[in-house]
Amino acid sequence: MRVEKKPRPAGVVGPVVLAIFVHSGSLKSNPLLAWVPADLTVLLGVLLIVLMFAEIIRTGYIPRAIWVPLMIAATMLLGVGAIQTSYGADKAVSFFTITMLALIGAVILLQEDRQRRAFLGALAGLGAVVALLVTIAPERTAEWSEVVTLAGTNTISTSQMIVAGAVILGMYAIVGRSSAFRRILAALTAGLMLFIALDTGSRGPIVAVAISIAIALLVAPVFKRRRARSIIAICLVGGVGLFVALQQGGEGLSRVLGFLAGEQDTSTTARTVLWSTAWNHITQLPFGGGWGYFGTIPELAVNAVNGGQAYPHSVPLEIALEAGWVTGLFFVILVLVSFVRLVRRAYDPTSVMFLVLFVFTITNALLSGDINDNRLMWVLIASAWVMPARTAPDDEGAASGGSADRAGAARRTVR
Repeated sequence: MRVEKKPRPAGVVGPVVLAIFVHSGSLKSNPLLAWVPADLTVLLGVLLIVLMFAEIIRTGYIPRAIWVPLMIAATMLLGVGAIQTSYGADKAVSFFTITMLALIGAVILLQEDRQRRAFLGALAGLGAVVALLVTIAPERTAEWSEVVTLAGTNTISTSQMIVAGAVILGMYAIVGRSSAFRRILAALTAGLMLFIALDTGSRGPIVAVAISIAIALLVAPVFKRRRARSIIAICLVGGVGLFVALQQGGEGLSRVLGFLAGEQDTSTTARTVLWSTAWNHITQLPFGGGWGYFGTIPELAVNAVNGGQAYPHSVPLEIALEAGWVTGLFFVILVLVSFVRLVRRAYDPTSVMFLVLFVFTITNALLSGDINDNRLMWVLIASAWVMPARTAPDDEGAASGGSADRAGAARRTVR
């Protein structure tokens, strides 16, 4: 009698390493990691490669969704031929090594529900740790400023890591199917993390989290039967949180509120100039100016200060400007289709968290960073193509299902 051998369960170390890897650039300069014998990104990258090969051996196949990172790489190569600066070359090398490794890692290591939950858990844990470090050992951006950041990185990266973790915990509190105590604890932790993120004064992540949650509430199928009460609950909690924040005050909160009120400061004015300049050059360069081209534009005085290491602070504009219209159009279409795929799969807590994170990172990419600063965005784009298709459940309990059933469905879908 022949007994079919059961496949080994999916490992969770790979997804955890991937979650840390996408933020390693912001973490490796922290004084607490001075003991690491080599570059943290390189060490995690080598470990990630080993874990990916182990996952391929375990499953016995490479997911069909591997076409996503391959197509991204192929279109982004269109910006390589016209590179004129060392910054452009460094940007391209970083993308085709570190960022592409994260993209491929997402396809291979996030195939099953257990792996995706481990990835989300690692991001939430990382955000909580960063929030704790900012609280007990903050680094001031200036001696006269109250704005704080994680030692070794900037306010934007600090806020993004904290808010990403808060998003996951907040959505767990809303759609999670655990005990009331755990959900309340998750909600309180998420709220506290958002308060800490306000102290960084970074406006983009705060705006992005509001947009991402609002979109999820409006379009995610999981909220179909409780959309109204979920919106009311979030508005009430958000109102209470805003009231408490206003009572405490602080420079970071003032910057965020000023931005929402339409006030123009140095940062917002600079971004307006960067975006308009990028768009003007996009219309004149259908084939792109090559990676790093933005730093060669003479009318931008900031380039002289940064040694030509400037970028539009908007990933879509950066891609269209430096890699050409075809690459820019491909990126926009890929984002839209990935969004639709995630919406159609948002029937359970894990998928909803990925949807909210996806919108959060895309919104951030519209406002800040370059193609390599937004590695989490690329990972979430790839993850949209490894999630199995789901049918609407008869009730909310059926949406969660068993982990074994989800893993089997994922395996059948991506083969």
